[in-house]
Order: sequence, then C-alpha cells, then structure tokens
Amino acid sequence: MTDPSALHDAVVTPGTVDLGGVARVFTDVFEADGTVVFVVDPDRRQLEVGASQPPGGVDERDLRIPLGYGVTGLVAMNGRPVTLVDDTPRNRAHQRLLGLVPGGTVCRLCVPARGIGSAIVGVIAIHRHRRVAFTDADAHRAQRFADLVGLRLHAESLLEAAEEHRSQRDHLIAHATSAQEAERRRIAGDLHDGVTQALASLAFHLSAADVGLSALADTEPSAAEAKLQIQSARRLACLAYDETRVAISGLHSLLLDDLGLVAALESLTKNVPQLHIELRGDPAAGIELPDHCAAVLYRIAQEAINNSVKHAEARHAVLSIRRVGDAVVLRVSDDGIGFDVEKARADARSATSEEHYGLSSIAERCALIGATLRIDSAEGRGTAVTVELPVRPA
Repeated sequence: MTDPSALHDAVVTPGTVDLGGVARVFTDVFEADGTVVFVVDPDRRQLEVGASQPPGGVDERDLRIPLGYGVTGLVAMNGRPVTLVDDTPRNRAHQRLLGLVPGGTVCRLCVPARGIGSAIVGVIAIHRHRRVAFTDADAHRAQRFADLVGLRLHAESLLEAAEEHRSQRDHLIAHATSAQEAERRRIAGDLHDGVTQALASLAFHLSAADVGLSALADTEPSAAEAKLQIQSARRLACLAYDETRVAISGLHSLLLDDLGLVAALESLTKNVPQLHIELRGDPAAGIELPDHCAAVLYRIAQEAINNSVKHAEARHAVLSIRRVGDAVVLRVSDDGIGFDVEKARADARSATSEEHYGLSSIAERCALIGATLRIDSAEGRGTAVTVELPVRPA
C-alpha cells in the first residue's frame, strides 16, 4: 500500500498538479482497482476527466458528465460523498474507463474535491471490481485527501484566471499607449508641417520688411518706429518657432521608434539646455521591452527631467537605465533643492496643489505598466526618482 504522504508529492509538484499521480495514490491507498479524477468545467457546466488509473486513453477525452447527471454529476452539485455497491454507469465511455465487462458491476466511492470557500472543483471516484464496499471511514478519509487536491486545483484555476486577466490588461494598456503615441505623432507632424512652416515663413517676410524699411528709417520717423515693431515681431516669431520645435520634440521621439529606448534617452539629455544631464546606460546592454513599456519609461524620464528643470532649480542631473536581473531600472537624480516627499503626496491626494502634478503623472504611468516607484528626496539634498519594471521572459 502506498504511503498517503505520496499524495503530498503529487499535489505540491511544481507546475500543474500531477492528476495521474493523484489517481495512482488514491487507488493504492484504498486498495482499489482504479480511480478517475474528474475536474469541473464551470463554463460548460460539466465534469471532464483530468486523469484516471489505469489510464483510459481516448475514453478520458470522450467522457463528459453534465453537472447534476448521474452519481458523479450529483456529487459535483450537492458536495456530498456517495458510496455504491454493484454499480454500472450508463455511459459506455465511463464503463470502459472503469474496465467493466458486459454485465459487470463495481463498488464505487465518489467524493467532492472542494476548493476555497467549499467551492466544488472536481470529483474523485474510486472503484473496486470485487464486491468489497467502501466504508464511512473510507469516505471520511478520502474526503480529507480530496480536499487537498481541490485546494490545489482551485488555486491553479485562480492563477490561470489572473494570468488571463493580466494578459488582457497588458493588451489593453499596450493598445491604449500605442494609440496615445500615434496621436502624439500625428499632432507633432501637424505642428511641423503646419505651424513651424508658417512661423518660418512669417519670420522670412518680417525680415524682408525690415530690410525694405531700412532705407526710409533715417528720414521718416514713422518708418523708424515701424522698423522697431517689425524687429520685435520677428523676434517673437523666432521665439514661437523655437518653442514649437521644442514642443514637437516633447510630443514624440522618432529615435524611440527607430533606435530604441536608450538612444531616445540619450537624445533627451541633449535637448534640455537648462540642465547638464549625464546619461549612464549601455546601448548594447540588451534592454528589450515591449513598445508600450519603452514609451512609458521614456515619458517618465521626460517628466522627471522636466521636474528637475521647473521645480528643483537643479544644475546637474544623472539619467541611468540598466538591466538588473529580471527588471529594468530607470533612475533620474538631480542636485536640486529637494522637497518633503510625504507632504507632496498629501498635497497630491488632497488635489489642492498642482506643484507636484508631475510626480502624480509618474506614479500613474508606473501603475499602468506594473512598475514600482521610489522617490527619495529631502529639502536641500536633491531628488532621485527610481522606477523598476519587471521584465517577463519572452
């Protein structure tokens, strides 16, 4: 007789539970001729064979028992164990699975496999060809073993459901992020093709008008005044052109699409003249991420640097990205004035201050892709924003 502890080995094996091992253990422990492990399919409201001992081949795949039908289906519905003597299932596949000859009968013990909250996730059906009935003690003992199997099966189904929800969530996030980046790309293209071209043309015509008035400026006071106004308008047009170019760069990074995250971050450090930014990252480090995750990390770095410029009064910053084990770590630190992190979080929760909107935006983006965020800062000691994104194997 097999030691009941062998059931522990079958149930706690890594990966999917070994239902074949479970069937063998039940067969040996109860000195039976075989065991069928049924699993509940809640969507189809039926029992399917997870494994049997001895193995049943095609009959395992063919046997389907609706919940509430037959002895096994009733056990799956009401959750009460049943013992039978001289039983013959009506289903031919079931008969073959039990090894019955024409006119043959078996003694059976069917117990529910209960999961979390007594949810019935399966049925363990043990049978004997000889006429030796299962006792109440057998039923009680089998129920305790079956509940161990039920807990494992229920945990597996919950894990599968969680993985499916996570996969759907990741797909929706990737789709939403891609749509957002596409819209940013479209707006940047419209600005480049429309507004910047118009501003460049405006600056050119103002320059031409300035040259045309130069000959009259010495003799006509009104012409001199017009020349000054035109020069002011030209400077404003050039300023608007420069700011629009900066806005286009902020809206979308072509390098992110073409060369990847590290190259885009390197370009980002060169487009912030107000701050000296040191980039620490190896382009050959093999940082490969889904497009939507790369886009989100780029936006986080962009927002953190923007905070260093606008609020921290920093002169120097360090932007780093590296692979650490199964995670990609992005970090932006500066030598600015720093701030009280807890107070900033309280202000963000109360929605009474817009000063730390950038930090809220970073936190929301991290939550979106399942990254962890740590902000280290103190007044007069600078700020460090660290984002750690777990990388799932391809």
